[in-house]
Amino acid sequence: MKPRTTSRQLADLVERTVSALENARLPLEMPGSRELAESRVQLLTQLETRILPHLRTAELPAVVVLGGSSGAGKSTLFNSVLGTEISPASVLRPTTRTPIIAVHPDDAPILKGHALLKMGQLEVLDSALKGIVLVDAPDLDSVEAANRELSHRLLDAADMWVFVTTASRYGDAVAWRTLEDANTRGMTTAVVLNRVPDRSRLKIRMDLQARLAKLGLDEAPLLLVSDAGPHEGLLPEELIRPMREWLDSMANSHIGKALISRTTEAMFPALRTQLIELAEAVELQANSVQDLADRASIAAAQPIVKLTTNAKNGRYGQGAPTTSWLSFASTGATLASLAVGEAPGFFRRHDFAQRDAAITTVFDAVVSALRVGLQQGIFATDEGIQYAWREDIVETSEYCERGHAGVVVDEIVAETIASWKNDLLELTAGAPTNPWFGKHGLAALLGSAAGGVAGAEKALSSVKLQGALGPARDLLSSRLEEGIQRVVDSYRAVLDQIKVGNGRQLRVRASEYLDRV
Repeated sequence: MKPRTTSRQLADLVERTVSALENARLPLEMPGSRELAESRVQLLTQLETRILPHLRTAELPAVVVLGGSSGAGKSTLFNSVLGTEISPASVLRPTTRTPIIAVHPDDAPILKGHALLKMGQLEVLDSALKGIVLVDAPDLDSVEAANRELSHRLLDAADMWVFVTTASRYGDAVAWRTLEDANTRGMTTAVVLNRVPDRSRLKIRMDLQARLAKLGLDEAPLLLVSDAGPHEGLLPEELIRPMREWLDSMANSHIGKALISRTTEAMFPALRTQLIELAEAVELQANSVQDLADRASIAAAQPIVKLTTNAKNGRYGQGAPTTSWLSFASTGATLASLAVGEAPGFFRRHDFAQRDAAITTVFDAVVSALRVGLQQGIFATDEGIQYAWREDIVETSEYCERGHAGVVVDEIVAETIASWKNDLLELTAGAPTNPWFGKHGLAALLGSAAGGVAGAEKALSSVKLQGALGPARDLLSSRLEEGIQRVVDSYRAVLDQIKVGNGRQLRVRASEYLDRV
């Protein structure tokens, strides 16, 4: 037999569950994610605003929320029950409508720090019902999305939802779907049918009771408020008396405790299933983020292979670089002595400027070929990632745009080539003194040879650098790969900003409910 779980132990478990839910986000837009994200927010509201406060404070009053469609007369009923016009009652609503939370002075201290107070404006009134927090919520069908969202959050926070509708609108689809959903989630619900013509009272009651019975709400309290006709301000006392007496009976009979017991019993058996479903959703999103990262790397694979293969095989010196070399190495030209391995004449031996300039021209042609090849590789990688991401089940338009914005082609190319040039200077820094080139000319010769200019490769032996050819090509290959990787990194940086959370925590919490509840 399981040991009895105390309210304190259950409150601790709910607190840990709230923490796990706060850390378990579903930021990716993919099939089913919106519904699951809504389920997460709904569960958080129920636990944090409804269940946990009651577990912490036994004498907490019951939260009763008046909800329904626009024009149903919620605010008028709310004001009339309280005997004062505190909540604006009008067909025309302000753009943003703040919920009014009415509390008796004796209950106000108990509500200090309650999460409900973050949702609306607290009004402490002597005419409020002791033992009940009465809330006037925004319209379920408000034209403002924020109002609709707030209305649903208040319903999730309620111990009882009083569904307010009218004789002419009680079949409205939006409100009815919400009523059906509330019943499915085990919420205690009552129905107030407002503005009921006396001549149609019996017929409307019978029809509404039949509708409620189909939802399994045949035992839900049903109150009818007669039509007061054209009027301003509060409803006549005789019309509002039945609703006031019903709420009074709830407060005087301490029904708040019964309400929380009922909602707890209805909620906890399904809570473990909800937590596991959310854990699976969080893990799916985490896997989707990793899949997008893998797709980015895969898109870069072919451009990297092409660039590095060309680098290791010296294919960037073909064409214009080789032609440039031949013009400088022909008989009588600036690099003619180097081409045949003969030291320059005595008077020209230390005149490095012309020879440095000549070999730099050859090297510049190699760099131009590198620049074109790398640019093409960057474009191919960028387009490949865009295509791969847009084919995914995740809605990636925003991520593609942000990833692409970080790919600055000219910057990547310039910095990649600059890095390789520094590599060449380091490779030639310890070379023996030679009669042909200065420091930069020697580095240009090695670069030209690494690029694949055959004459420059042969000339390396004359300057005792033949052993540097392989490393120079390897470094070029690495630098080109790093350049393409920067494209991948730009997209992966976008993914790094997506905070999915931890599905494992949810699974642990689910197992705890299995053990204790």
